[in-house]
Amino acid sequence: MRTMMNVSTHVYLPNPLKKISRIIPFLVLSSLPTTASATVIDFDDLNPVYDELFPCWCDNPLTDQYRDKGLLIHNAWVNGENAQNSMTTANSATLEFVGELPTFVSMNITSVYGDAIFLDFSGTEGYLHSITTAGWLGWEENSTPVIPNEFVSFSSDVGIRYITIQGFWNMRMGGSIDNLTFTNTSIPEPASLALITLGVLGIGFRKCRTWITF
Repeated sequence: MRTMMNVSTHVYLPNPLKKISRIIPFLVLSSLPTTASATVIDFDDLNPVYDELFPCWCDNPLTDQYRDKGLLIHNAWVNGENAQNSMTTANSATLEFVGELPTFVSMNITSVYGDAIFLDFSGTEGYLHSITTAGWLGWEENSTPVIPNEFVSFSSDVGIRYITIQGFWNMRMGGSIDNLTFTNTSIPEPASLALITLGVLGIGFRKCRTWITF
C-alpha cells in the first residue's frame, strides 16, 4: 500500500529581485578581462507534469533536455511549479558535460534530508576535487546545520567533465539544485566573491515543492 507525504516549503522572491538575481552572473562575467561564455540553468524553462493520483518527485526525469547547452543529467528529476523549478537528485547522480568542457561550475544546493552532500569533480583524466556541503556527517563534532541553497563552486583549467553528487544518508534523494552555472573561462577570486554574494542573496528566495512517495 502506497502512502504519500507532501512536504511543501513556500518562500517568495519579489519579481524585480528575481530578475536581478538572474542577470548578476552575466554582469560579473562581463566584467572579466577575458571573454567568458556562461550558461545558467535554473530549470524554469521546463514544465513538469505530475501523476494526478500519486504525485511524486520522480515523475519528471532529467536526461538530455540540456544537451544543446553541453550538459547531460543522470539520476535526477525536475521538480516545482509556476516556473519555480529545481533539480532533485537521486542519492547518487551525475552531471556530465559534453562538447567544450567548462572550467568553472557553480550551483545552489540544499540537502533534502538534512545530511551533507558530497560533490566530486572529475576531468577527462580523472579526479580533480571534492566539496562537502553543510549537513549531518554522522557525529556532532563534524556536523553543521544545513544551509538552504548553499552556494558551491569549483574551477579547473583542465576542464570539468563529470560532477557526481551523493548524500551522506544514502537515501532515495540527495539534494535540490538550482541556478547551475558553468563557463569556459576560469573566474578570478573577485568575481568568485561576487558570485558567492549572489548565492547568499538567493538563500530563501526560491519556492520549492517536493512530493515524496513511499
